[in-house]
Amino acid sequence: MALPDLMDLVMHDPRRLTCLRAVAGEPGEPMPGIENLWRKPVFALTQAGQPTKDARLSLEDLIDRNRGIALIDGGSGPQPIDIPFTSIVVLTAEALPGAQELGRFLADRIEQRFRDVIDPDVGVTIHVEQSLHAAAPVAVYFGHGVHAPPQGGLLPHGEVIIKQNADIAIGQPIIGANTAGGLYPGQSRFAFSRSEMLTPAVHPDLPAGTIFFLGRYPVDSSARDAGGLPLLMALPQTPEARAQAIQVETLATPTQGGIDARFEILGIRPQTGRVSLGIVDVTLDRRPCRLHQQPPKGPHLAVLGLAIPENFGGRRMARYWVERSHGGRLMSSAMLAPRDSIVVQGRDARRYDRRELRYSRAGGEFRAESIGFDNRRRSVLMLEEGEFGYIALPREQTAISFGPDQSARGYGSFDWLGEAVRVQFGSGVVERLDNLYDHNPVGFIAAVPGGVAVQSAGDIWILGERKAQAAGTCTIPANGPFVLGPLVVELRGAMP
Repeated sequence: MALPDLMDLVMHDPRRLTCLRAVAGEPGEPMPGIENLWRKPVFALTQAGQPTKDARLSLEDLIDRNRGIALIDGGSGPQPIDIPFTSIVVLTAEALPGAQELGRFLADRIEQRFRDVIDPDVGVTIHVEQSLHAAAPVAVYFGHGVHAPPQGGLLPHGEVIIKQNADIAIGQPIIGANTAGGLYPGQSRFAFSRSEMLTPAVHPDLPAGTIFFLGRYPVDSSARDAGGLPLLMALPQTPEARAQAIQVETLATPTQGGIDARFEILGIRPQTGRVSLGIVDVTLDRRPCRLHQQPPKGPHLAVLGLAIPENFGGRRMARYWVERSHGGRLMSSAMLAPRDSIVVQGRDARRYDRRELRYSRAGGEFRAESIGFDNRRRSVLMLEEGEFGYIALPREQTAISFGPDQSARGYGSFDWLGEAVRVQFGSGVVERLDNLYDHNPVGFIAAVPGGVAVQSAGDIWILGERKAQAAGTCTIPANGPFVLGPLVVELRGAMP
């Protein structure tokens, strides 16, 4: 793994790597062979849509020579490292019957070539799709703002909506022919524009010649701003766009509609002056099962702690860590700015400050203990005060699961917990918590007068001081903590 020196870090401008685009072949020519894309120097980098004078490169060399810089703590303080971009969007002029095979081929090659320096939170993801506006047989995109949607038609959990004004929505960015350019699980940044000459995600009503970047760059001191929410930045790429002096202003967030952040795009027009060019609304998770940062109206569950099994399918947990954002809320979306982590190993729980990159002991803020759940034990992490967040309760009996959500429409998947909790096993392998659960429900819940009705399918428990008792089918009153899968929750705002 390459270790840049301090001057590399100072001189590094992550905006240059927001979205790199490279094309192979000439318009009207057939697409180069799959092996040639990886090994042969067939790709030309573009700047503002036009090929640069740089020498042509293979995809392997493109990835190797254009890396981002991140900070890690190797035990002796912050240290910059360079990391290749391994989430790649490939747009082709013609529909490819073997698009998935091409994606798997490139993913295999990237994993083999960069195995030791791949970011485990990103992995290798390749999205291949036909473009309806292709200017070359094949174009590849990668960089800080590029996230390859999973193949198979999975819908994004969050969305970015372009609006004419606060009341009139126009649409959302689209990748290729018809893939939503929203916010997918694990996605921490999103670049979009008006044209595929700049980004793979486009919307025709955005100002021309400008890349819009949602999120934060890896080395970014602005993480303290905006209450942990993502920021939107305008990056002009052409002289015409720079002449418009486009700016982005953060607006007050509406109290209704589930919108997490609202931005206004402003620009200068001849003989008019500075005018509004549109509104961008960001919803981190549009599903009813989302984690709320503030208590929602009506009956809801307050998340007081976690109950993580000490054994998963014969694999014993060594430790786990819980990522928190602004206000101590769980990192339910990768778009949120991380504040700190709680690292739990046995009965020991320590706080790791993500800004200062150092550990500190918990001073009465939380505690960890081991509690029996029938014949199994769990590591229970409880906050001494405050909450990790809030979950609105359904009014009808609803199945609750914690495995990866394949629908992106239903209420009952709490897979957002995987963004916040990572489990490390004795072998050293680290996995997201949601990947350790299947799609089977842990039980059914609903808000009822005076409490929450539960019907356990094996993983709803009444929490005692030294052990937990299976809930079965019952109504749990307000202010009575209980365990729902790996969550410790308590009913608030009960129905009269």
